[in-house]
Amino acid sequence: MRIDEALVRRLLAEQFPRWAELPLAPVPSPGVDNVTYRLGEEMSVRLPRYSRWAGQVERE
Repeated sequence: MRIDEALVRRLLAEQFPRWAELPLAPVPSPGVDNVTYRLGEEMSVRLPRYSRWAGQVERE
């Protein structure tokens, strides 16, 4: 699955509608495990690139 701004916006609208209209910007990262977007001034959205790494998020 490709993770892009459209997907992140859709997930926000479905799961966290009150934050769906906040500014969203990709965070450059040399890592390969996650994709991170800046959400507004104080939050971020981090999604695993591959489903096999989804459980890692729960351990962090």
